[in-house]
Parts: sequence; structure tokens; C-alpha cells
Amino acid sequence: MRHRFSKFTRVFATILFVSVSAESTSVFADDTRSTGTFDSVAYWGTDLIVTGSKRYGIGIDAGFVTAFNRDISLSGWTATANLGFSRSADTGTNTNAVYGSFLLGHQWHMEKSYFALNAGIEVLHNDENPGGSATDGTEIGALLQYGFETKATDAFYVQSYGSVSTAYDRIYGHLKSGYRTNSHTFGGEFTIFDEQDTDATLRFGAFVGGIDLGPVNMVVSAGYQHELEPGIRNGFYSQFGFSVPLSIRN
Repeated sequence: MRHRFSKFTRVFATILFVSVSAESTSVFADDTRSTGTFDSVAYWGTDLIVTGSKRYGIGIDAGFVTAFNRDISLSGWTATANLGFSRSADTGTNTNAVYGSFLLGHQWHMEKSYFALNAGIEVLHNDENPGGSATDGTEIGALLQYGFETKATDAFYVQSYGSVSTAYDRIYGHLKSGYRTNSHTFGGEFTIFDEQDTDATLRFGAFVGGIDLGPVNMVVSAGYQHELEPGIRNGFYSQFGFSVPLSIRN
């Protein structure tokens, strides 16, 4: 039996890694020159999906990005690692997933934009009950990711990130569009995800970023999740991401 509801939470690591790490390195870029030099950014967060009574999916994830040149605000080579867990439940079925990745890449900090490209390896373990589907078990795959964000303040704002993985043939894309002030970003967002033996999942929502919690930066998203797979319930999602700059090697 195929437990399809677990599809989106099984790739929570991809969602949170690209979104929070891409945003945090670009957000902190302007701040580090005035408050000190940071070589790394740590990030963590949660993702929740609700489609009805006893039908839900939840994911937690944490990781870090570190710059080889010891300054995360400058262009250069980076290393990224993350580890996550997700659980989803539906009537008579449930899935637990554990996943991690290690990537090497390069980031380009320009005056009004940021771009990053990363490649590496990821491991996903899905424990589906009942099992036996094409995505039940452990798979190791190659992962390619990109991230882009505009940095101009009091101006139109765009953020885009995505990934392609050979583990269960997963494809993920995300776009944020709105406005950026000196302290916050806000607007609408769209997400598409697909994997082996499924139809795509779509998300339509809104976001607010740059929420200041002392040294921690927070971004919040929420909206509607639409399943293109026949027979799978649509629902609502919310996501909370946190990131903090660190000076580990300086």
C-alpha cells in the first residue's frame, strides 16, 4: 500500500535546507560587516501539514553552512550539512523518515543579489507502515541545489531555490515574491514538489521574513497545499525557520 500523504514531509530536509540556508547567508551578509565577521550560519525549523482529523505531517530539521574563507558575507566556497526527521499519519497508515546531506558549493554575493550552487550526497530512510512501496527503505543519492535572492531594500523582492535529487527521483522548486524593507521581507510564495511514482504537490501561501529575535532571524510561511494525485486530500501548511550567524573559526 502506498502511503502518499507522507510525500511532502519526507523531503522536509530539502525544503528547509535550501530556504533557510539561502536566506540566512544573504540576510546576514549586510549585517556582518558592521557587527563582526561570521564564518558560519546555523539553521533549524519545523514544517506542519494538516488535512483533517488524524491526518497530518510534521518535520524538524537542523544544519549549518560554513564558509571556507571564514567570512559568510563574502563570495566563496562553502560546506553544508543537515539532519532531519519527519512523521506523517493518515487513516491506517504512517511514515517515519530520517534524512541527512552533505554538500559543497559556491556562493556569489553581489551588490543587490545573492546566488549559490551546491552539490553533494544525501541519505533518506523511509519507514512506511504498511510498507512495500517504491519509496519504502533507504536510498543514497546525488543532490544538486541552487538558491537566489535579491538584497535591495525598499524594493521589489524575489527569492528562488530548488533542487534535483537522484534519491527517489525528487524535484523541488520554490519562489517567493514581494517587498523588502530595511528589516523585513513579505509577500506570496509558490512551491512545487514531485518524486518517484507520484503526481506533484503544490503549495500556495504567504510569508514574512527578517523577524528579529535577538541574534536569531526567523521566517514564517503558511498557506494551502494542493495534491495533484487523485484521492489525496488537500490541506494547509505552516513553516517556521530560524537561523543565527556564528563565529566558529575566527
